[in-house]
Amino acid sequence: MQAVSAVVALLVGFVPAPKAAPVFTDSFGNIPGWNRHGVVVAKSLPWESTLMQDPTLVYATGGGPKFKMWYGSLTNIGYATSDDGEHWTKKTDPVVSQTLPTEGGALNQPSVVYRNGTWHMTYFGVGTDGVGRVHYAEATDPAGPWRKFGVVLDITEAWEDNWIYNSSLLYDAQERVWKMWYTAGKIASAGGEPEFICYATATNPRGPWTKSPANPLIRPMNDGGWASLGIGGPNVRKMADGTYQMVVVGWQDDYPSRGGRLTSPDGIRWNLDRSTMTLDLGVAGGVEDSMIYRQFPVNVNGADWVWYNTKNHRPGWNETINLAKWSPSVPIIDPSKWAMAQGPDIPNGASFEVRNGKAQSLGNAPAGHLQTLQGNRLVKARDYSVAAEVTPMETTPAERDNVLLARYTDRRNYYYAGIASWGNKYAIGKLVDGANTKLTGVGSDTETSAGTTYRLRLEVKGTTVSLYDNGRLVASATDSSLQPAASYVGLQTTASTGHAAFDNVSVTTP
Repeated sequence: MQAVSAVVALLVGFVPAPKAAPVFTDSFGNIPGWNRHGVVVAKSLPWESTLMQDPTLVYATGGGPKFKMWYGSLTNIGYATSDDGEHWTKKTDPVVSQTLPTEGGALNQPSVVYRNGTWHMTYFGVGTDGVGRVHYAEATDPAGPWRKFGVVLDITEAWEDNWIYNSSLLYDAQERVWKMWYTAGKIASAGGEPEFICYATATNPRGPWTKSPANPLIRPMNDGGWASLGIGGPNVRKMADGTYQMVVVGWQDDYPSRGGRLTSPDGIRWNLDRSTMTLDLGVAGGVEDSMIYRQFPVNVNGADWVWYNTKNHRPGWNETINLAKWSPSVPIIDPSKWAMAQGPDIPNGASFEVRNGKAQSLGNAPAGHLQTLQGNRLVKARDYSVAAEVTPMETTPAERDNVLLARYTDRRNYYYAGIASWGNKYAIGKLVDGANTKLTGVGSDTETSAGTTYRLRLEVKGTTVSLYDNGRLVASATDSSLQPAASYVGLQTTASTGHAAFDNVSVTTP
């Protein structure tokens, strides 16, 4: 039958164009991802600060309790043990404290490896001179005492900006070499967070360590995405197949940090892009709604668990150590496809959650803030369409303002089109260098209704921007401001208190 149809088409002089394959789709069903279990370690001892940071673990090794954790608390390193990974018993006193001039400003960020009866630790120290360096210590008991050997990795390059830290220590038994991944440089606009990830090797963990000529191995993406401004917090493990896996922390140009996971064939060549994000911010108002910090993964009975420190929006600066477990099926926004982004002035944004198989904006943003899912999959074309089913839930017309985003390069540059925008039933607009401009509008927002599903499609083709509803062209505008060769899409509830559901997203190229 298909062959006959093709012959008939040729006879009449018409061959239908092949249907374009989607660049990506999302129906917001359950996906493999991190299932958050909340806070497992918080401040409880007199010596601890409100910053409980950078956990490192050894699992089912070295005898004693199954889980052993070392963690930093700004000026000391603590030790805790657990039989289940969730309930922890802390050693009352810190196991490593400030005793050297090179750690007089700060001491934290441990990384621990057990080998041949010895516990090996690298950690971060800030000297009384304000310089950050990597230090080394070792012990025969995980609870100490720890014998310090001082600085093992110091500043040698101007771009390191007197600040090298976040060390991840690994012994490669196959190659018989010690390996360390670490960060260097400081992001001035983000409070001195790390900018680059680097690499060094040694035959003895006490040193000398040789920095890789390829440094910095990983640089920020500089594309407005989740690791646009800086990349840091590495923790590396070598997998059974000989490849390497690294969990990282990325900083966006608006300051928030989120978690990602990279892979490498040799520990030197790594691929970083928006789709490698794996752990987004938590729900606004929760314990993970400001920053996701350094993660440490452990394979527990065939499944990955990850411990990480996080900052929330409670008064003051508070960090806790939280736990998440990898699940084959969990109802979450896919972090490889979307990042929650509520405007250029995060923190204090809003949230999306998967509810009833749809991505729902929760309407919990402060006044004047947008609620946005920023795309993490690059569309390598100037011309394309983004379609989605959009269901507003608000009784007030102005709060039904929901739009699709296209040619999105950063939060200050994109086209948008949708319903109840600019007081119209349908409208198209643009954000160019942060300036918001209406391009066209049709009808009144009072013509929209809560609970009605609008099957919208935003098409950008050359200088034409078009909006369709249920396959019917409802608005069109001509504009040449934004013509990137590659860009991202997005979903947005414009009203800070608006609630809406998005489903069946599809991005296609001609």
